[in-house]
Amino acid sequence: MRNLFNFIIRNSHWLLAFLLIVFSFYLVFAHNPYQRSVYLTSANSVTGWFYTVSNNVTSFIHLRKNNQMLLEQNALLEDELFSLRSYIDGLSVADSSEVDAFVRDSAMQTQFAFIPAEVVNLSFSGPNNFITINKGSKSGLKPDMGVISQRGVVGVVANVSTNFSVVIPIINPMFRLSAKLKHSENYGSISWNGESINYAQLGELPKHEIYQEGDTVMTSFSRIFPKQTIIGFVSDIGKTNDDNFNTFNVKLATDFNSLQDVLVINDRFYEEQKSLENILDQ
Repeated sequence: MRNLFNFIIRNSHWLLAFLLIVFSFYLVFAHNPYQRSVYLTSANSVTGWFYTVSNNVTSFIHLRKNNQMLLEQNALLEDELFSLRSYIDGLSVADSSEVDAFVRDSAMQTQFAFIPAEVVNLSFSGPNNFITINKGSKSGLKPDMGVISQRGVVGVVANVSTNFSVVIPIINPMFRLSAKLKHSENYGSISWNGESINYAQLGELPKHEIYQEGDTVMTSFSRIFPKQTIIGFVSDIGKTNDDNFNTFNVKLATDFNSLQDVLVINDRFYEEQKSLENILDQ
């Protein structure tokens, strides 16, 4: 205590000067409207900046959790969307009452369900590209399940462990998928020539196929992808070794450079269809 008193006595002139300065500022801002408004504006600006920084830090901390929630919600919406499309396509007459009944029937069995997953590794260093995701057999994943992004087709599950899966993407020479132009009944095959990760090739389409640059390329017959899932968009005519068919370069809808989240497609009827078709191979 004695040391504290000695300190105050030794620095009393500085303390007095500080108190006088504080009191002066009080008189200036308390009795002068202009100075008071400047002070309040500056204080609000500082406070606003502080809260903005604090909110940005908090948002960043919770970003991954929020993204996961959004991805799960998107999976549910995709499930409902494909269910609705399948039901409406099966109607012979557009009957609004039947559609309303379908919407109310939440227990109706749908063919496709969607499992959200995050990309944990991308390998695009060579022709045999692959993607690793953080969901495996524990989450219901199996080989031959289709994988899509928010924009379009990504690839097919190849190998599965308990907590992880390896996906063969569309930008892999081993990948093949039946596809067609959106407004066409002719279908061909999507493959990758090993050049750009932004483009694939749609081949085996007749020469008389009518097309325009920017036409949407979609899935047609596939065990693992729903019909009319977007693959990409026609860029230009590619190289072909057959004079009877066209090959189109397709700008892929999925941006593999920034791919972070995917949806794995669970086709509930896949095993039934596969077993039935395998009978013919015996």
